[in-house]
Amino acid sequence: MGLETDLAKLVEEQPAGPGIKCLLYKNANNPTVAVHGSILAGTSSEPLGKSGLAELTTRLLIRGTRKLGAGKIADQLESVGAAVSFRNSQDSIIFQARMTSPWTKRVLGVVEDCLTRPALSPRDIEREREGLLTDIRLRDDDTTRRGMRELQRLVYPPGHPYRKDRFGTAETVKDIDRSDIKDYFENVISKAPTLIAFAGQFKKDGVVSWAERTFGTRDEKRNNSKKSGEPNLASKSVKREIVMPHKTQADILIGAVACSRTEPDYEPLNLLNVILGELGFMGRLGQRVRDKEGLAYSCTSFLNAGIAGGSWTALAGVNPRNVAKALELMKEEIERVRQELVEEQELADAKQNQLGSALMELESTEGIARTSHNLAHFDLGLDYFVKRRQLFSKITREDLMSMGKKYLDSSRLSTVIVGPRLKG
Repeated sequence: MGLETDLAKLVEEQPAGPGIKCLLYKNANNPTVAVHGSILAGTSSEPLGKSGLAELTTRLLIRGTRKLGAGKIADQLESVGAAVSFRNSQDSIIFQARMTSPWTKRVLGVVEDCLTRPALSPRDIEREREGLLTDIRLRDDDTTRRGMRELQRLVYPPGHPYRKDRFGTAETVKDIDRSDIKDYFENVISKAPTLIAFAGQFKKDGVVSWAERTFGTRDEKRNNSKKSGEPNLASKSVKREIVMPHKTQADILIGAVACSRTEPDYEPLNLLNVILGELGFMGRLGQRVRDKEGLAYSCTSFLNAGIAGGSWTALAGVNPRNVAKALELMKEEIERVRQELVEEQELADAKQNQLGSALMELESTEGIARTSHNLAHFDLGLDYFVKRRQLFSKITREDLMSMGKKYLDSSRLSTVIVGPRLKG
């Protein structure tokens, strides 16, 4: 056993006002402090027709405040070896900070200023808009990212919050003006529930007071507004081919809607995915398509699971001449886990892989802050790793086959092929 089994005893949960929770892991022997927080206001909270608004607003948070310009923020952080970042995701706007303990007050002061008094100046908006438009062009010229965007649109039904692309489109981003950004900041970001995890050497009263002062009163009701129920598995199999003549590699993507992170199916489905696309070098998919047949540069799979749902994706990068054969073999391996029990050793290895990953994540203050935050974000409980060990002991090969039959049915799997030449 290790830190993961004692997390519930070592991390204190402390409310800091309505809709605000702090998680505190104190370690007097580590002179650093890590902060991992989230505001429930990511891409899924954007108003209709304003795709890219959350991303653009998030990028502006570090561009300067009414008191500190971007250069001054950088100087204050770099002079003490600290780092602060803001990142948009589907569910939340995530903020992180890392510092040595003596500089906690200064660094948290910068974070507070960014989150409460961003300048949102017209000049900065145009600069960040151009940066986002460049990233959109790069995304649309990348076979993998172009394919992921299209697959996302195929597997999630219209109206689902995860169907939105985080960057938006060139058209929607160009239409966003300062009033949209200001309204989104004041009426969504500044009111959404907030969760902050601290790990390292800090004063409890100091960080809790900072959270109370920075975030004020939040709308607690939004905490449950995005929770998913049983996933809608009624999506049909669709195939899309996107021609990019100037590319030399083709990407094959196969995917379907899966479960959210909070559903009972998550752990057995995750173990099945570890066997299919992660164990060893890219799991069964990589072993068959890449190593044995030599048809792919890479071949793997992954499970994305959020608050409002999730998706499963298999991905291969291949020579365009190998698309048809590689796709056939990928489908064979997917069908095999639906029809045949995985090996006992494969299941044991997958379980150990996930248990070991949790231990490795808790090796640093950043990892402890991130892990405790994520457990609370999904309402899993800080004792989750203890419960998961017990759950793992009960998950069988038959359970994994059941997950395959439920989520990886060929009649539901959609396929996207992106590259220089269509199949055939």
